[in-house]
Amino acid sequence: MIARLARIAAPAWPWLLASLLARLAGLAAGVALLAVPAGAIVSVAAGASVDILPLVVLLVALAVAKGGLRYLEQFLGHRAAFDLIADMRLRFYDAVVPLAPAEIAEGSGELTSIAARDIDRVEVFFAHTLVPALAAVIVPGGLVAAGFAVGPAEGAVVLAAFIIGGVLAPLVGRARGASAARGLLVERAAIAQHVAEDAAAAVEIRTLGAEERRLAALDALGARVGAHLRAEGRALGARTAIGAAWPFAAVIALPALAGGDPAAHVVLAAAVVGAAPAVTAVEAFARSLPLALAAARRYLDVLDRSPRVADPERPVRLPDGPLDVRGENVTAAYSEAALPVLDALSFAVPPGGSLAVVGPSGSGKSTLASLLVRARDPRSGRILLGGVDLRDIALSELRAAVALVEQRAVLVSGTVLENLRLGHPRLSEDDAWRALEQAALADDVRAHPDGLAARVGEDGLALSGGQRQRLSLARALARRPRLLILDEATSHQDPITQEAIRRSVAARPELTTIVIAHRADAVAGISEILALEASDAGALDTERARTGGSRGLERPQAERGGL
Repeated sequence: MIARLARIAAPAWPWLLASLLARLAGLAAGVALLAVPAGAIVSVAAGASVDILPLVVLLVALAVAKGGLRYLEQFLGHRAAFDLIADMRLRFYDAVVPLAPAEIAEGSGELTSIAARDIDRVEVFFAHTLVPALAAVIVPGGLVAAGFAVGPAEGAVVLAAFIIGGVLAPLVGRARGASAARGLLVERAAIAQHVAEDAAAAVEIRTLGAEERRLAALDALGARVGAHLRAEGRALGARTAIGAAWPFAAVIALPALAGGDPAAHVVLAAAVVGAAPAVTAVEAFARSLPLALAAARRYLDVLDRSPRVADPERPVRLPDGPLDVRGENVTAAYSEAALPVLDALSFAVPPGGSLAVVGPSGSGKSTLASLLVRARDPRSGRILLGGVDLRDIALSELRAAVALVEQRAVLVSGTVLENLRLGHPRLSEDDAWRALEQAALADDVRAHPDGLAARVGEDGLALSGGQRQRLSLARALARRPRLLILDEATSHQDPITQEAIRRSVAARPELTTIVIAHRADAVAGISEILALEASDAGALDTERARTGGSRGLERPQAERGGL
């Protein structure tokens, strides 16, 4: 894990090397701050005279240099660390997007915990581990060499002191600390997921009277966090005690040696104390390193997953013009071991045509939509777009050609125009108004004083449910897709609005449309209807019908308000 993190840190090595040089110079200044006055005191004790003013000037210069070098070390180290964790977040996003939704088992709360807290914990490795670890080898190595230059016994004492402080102390409770660190990450991620679920289901929890049970479960998670913290604290206490004791043991041992030069012993003892921060830093990052490594392991676990949906090695370009869609014996399931949700499904939509997909919950309608945008691939069979198997189309070209609008519209905090530009960054305002007209939302936006600059709020909470759906539809239409999939995308609209949207979509002959719905109003005017049966995943019925061909479907309820 350390080797992988070191490879991730490779782009920042110039900054880290500069930080190391600043740390070495600062530690040297700290050693000199104790060794120089110790040497002066020994000289005075031996009867020699010492000029105080130059000594004071030297000590002041050393103190200022030590402070400045410490700042420079921290600045350079954190500059490198913050650049690296920003890059890690981008890599994490790039890794998660191809995995969703088929390979992501974690909930949104746990993924957020990895993207935010875990990556922040890895910053400890970059800013507070690499440079201190190197300094903890270089500075003590130099002092051990100086000790052996004074005498074998002196060198042995200095070496033993640094081994105790820099090697043995960090190992005390290491296994317990690493286990506690892993447990802390798991339990804290579980708390994040628990709280996210409680926030999303607050109304249901209150309605069902489940508050006490949910709080009890949260308390249990908190208790496990407390147990891990106590285990970590016991290991920390033992290491801290050893770390505080070893420099003073060396100070006592060196002057106590028989023979030799007492003045050299005193100066060497002062130098050991001055160099102690280089070694005690090992104990400090040994305390935080297990948590950083456990966080890195969770982060890299996501990066190491291979997406089931990948770009083809030799992509085939889509033909120009309107695209037909054809499914041939498509079988799909949520996992290899699961029963099929769709079984040997075949269907066809002509170029520029439309297809309605209806059926009760659990019949595979949304699964079919996920196959059409290649969020997952079928277990067997194939889907052709413009005569090309979806698996042979580059994902970037496929996503540019196909737009999916779902029942639960996902909007970003910002303005109407910013949301429209989410899939089309260079969208002009004229084209934005055109997309809003086609989605039957233009009048609502014009009625707002800010127009396209009207803010939609976090997750579109300033809009009604129907307005969120229409803005999501306008965003899809603004991209000028060649295949539009509406998955319950007008469920919050009244019949008049639904009819206006149908006319707008039908007025684009280059657009092939697949409408997924429970209700008859949503598929009115579509003659080609694919009816899926939930009772048997393999029983699929395709029928040609007029509007009345989907009898028994619920009619939508209108929703008002918003902009």
